[in-house]
Amino acid sequence: MIRDSVQDLAADFPREYWRECVEEYRFPQEYWDALADAGWLGVAIPEEYGGEGLGMLEMTIVIEELSRAGTMGGIVFVLTPVFGGIGIQRHGTPEQKEEYLPRIANGDVTFCMGLTEAAAGTNTLNIDTMAEEVGDGEWEVSGQKMFISGVENADTMLLVSRTAEFDKSNPTGGVTLFLVEDPAERDAIDLTHVEVELPWFEKQYQVDIDGLRVTEDDVLGTVDGGLYLLWDTLNTERIAGAASALGGGLRAVDLAVDYANDRNVFGAPIGSHQAIQHPIAESYAKLTAAREVTYKAAKLWDEDEDCGTEANSASLLTSEFGLEAADRAIQTHGGNGFTPEYEVFDIWRNLRLTKTAPVSNEMILNYLGEHELGMPRSY
Repeated sequence: MIRDSVQDLAADFPREYWRECVEEYRFPQEYWDALADAGWLGVAIPEEYGGEGLGMLEMTIVIEELSRAGTMGGIVFVLTPVFGGIGIQRHGTPEQKEEYLPRIANGDVTFCMGLTEAAAGTNTLNIDTMAEEVGDGEWEVSGQKMFISGVENADTMLLVSRTAEFDKSNPTGGVTLFLVEDPAERDAIDLTHVEVELPWFEKQYQVDIDGLRVTEDDVLGTVDGGLYLLWDTLNTERIAGAASALGGGLRAVDLAVDYANDRNVFGAPIGSHQAIQHPIAESYAKLTAAREVTYKAAKLWDEDEDCGTEANSASLLTSEFGLEAADRAIQTHGGNGFTPEYEVFDIWRNLRLTKTAPVSNEMILNYLGEHELGMPRSY
């Protein structure tokens, strides 16, 4: 039922709609509103806050089907329903839950994430953004964030900042999460567009912060305990990202099949030749296997079980297999695969990102090697 409903919704937003959004850097408001009206933005938000009261497994299926239908549902879900919705649901105060969760479910609020810094990269412990205490329950934040997606459209930024200097005796302490309203409108925040070669409707920014005032009411979770809260939602980020890559890979397979059945060369559809047929079939098999790992990770998370291995494995496999499927779809299309009239090259570019962000596949392998296989720390 979820798949059918999502497919029906996605059918109202053809490729021409998305091309216009990308070319104009225009937020897909009509799509966002449709997701809200159908209840999908609140799929994992409790019913008492206006959500559907379902779980990560259902959200995974929604994201997969949206991506497979050719829409850009992946990052929409990661930033707002995951980091915003799940983060606040699990760690917000009663007042924050009442303020944000109904608005996430009905589409009235969007989030961005202020985490990445140029000097820190993957090493979040090394961030320099600092919140200096200037009064009882008040801080002044200064620093610089890099590759921040969608801040120009966001109603709220989940800002990751230090509230204490790095301490080797307590390396994971001293980091706090702040909910910053209307980040693009704040005088203390300056945005610089960073050009990237991705077909996306939102821009990437360097975010310079100088003297941003925040209060204890803006703190998500506990002061100095934000890193644990961040890690708590990382598995959901991995699962949502995997669902998006899975759907993108299956989209590439679907387009390759359609083209291979329609394109005739030497008197027969090219899909009748094993050199074309077998790589597409192999990619489909790999992606369906990766889907099982992704669903298992989501189910474990819903059951409040440890899913680190499954979530990381899902992220790794869907990015590798999805990208491979897109590459094979391009090869199936021949020269047409590189033209704007066909979709497969854009799919390849977006899926290539999944090997690098939000976490590199090398770091995922480090996690599996150390935490699952018991090998020495390798970095």
